[in-house]
Amino acid sequence: MDAKKAILLRHRFDDVEQLRRHLHVVDGTTLLFFRDPHLNAPTGAQALLELAFESSEQTRVLKALVLARTDQGLWLAVPNTRFARDVHERGLSARKGRRLGVDESVRLKRAGGGEYMVRLLDLSIGGARIGGGLPPQLAPGNVIALTIAPPESGRAPEITRGKVVWVEDGEAGVMFDRDMESSRVAAGRLFRSLEQPWAQAREIRHLPPCCRNGEVLDPPVPRVRIDGKATGKKTA
Repeated sequence: MDAKKAILLRHRFDDVEQLRRHLHVVDGTTLLFFRDPHLNAPTGAQALLELAFESSEQTRVLKALVLARTDQGLWLAVPNTRFARDVHERGLSARKGRRLGVDESVRLKRAGGGEYMVRLLDLSIGGARIGGGLPPQLAPGNVIALTIAPPESGRAPEITRGKVVWVEDGEAGVMFDRDMESSRVAAGRLFRSLEQPWAQAREIRHLPPCCRNGEVLDPPVPRVRIDGKATGKKTA
């Protein structure tokens, strides 16, 4: 799934508390309703969902699948509960700068070590989040290089160097080396190229009457099979 193949969606909330009310955890999966009756996307389609807030410049990007369609919009499924758990327990930790959802293959090379194919999950000017096939020995403080093929064909891969700052649940955060000019230029060039598709993302805003008096106006939550597909409607 990359920014060219996935449906790019953006959902704006007033604040994190509003988002919290719309995260539904069902059978180990996090569901969120994207209210857009005119969006035509098939069940099983891949999506990158950017969550934005009127109360801050913070954003988050989630990888999701279209689980079910209704006449009001789409139920999106995130195949884990980590994000929902973090939002409910800790809110959203502050991050510097905007992060772009990517989910593309990149080559990770450890200083003095081997090379591994991993996934680039999101990217900012100053850092990235990676996952999927991380080497088991990867730890905070490790110096690495990420080789990333830019979206434009015919261009040489971008090589950005940085340091691992955290490792958790099969993912890792990387802070780019801003003192090395080649690394800084490569990160900026890649960020700008990935930012362009997001300018065309399908965007909705939180429904104004929703969440008043504690009432969430989402349609019935679908059940989720082990394979991630909807099985019907969840009853009260």
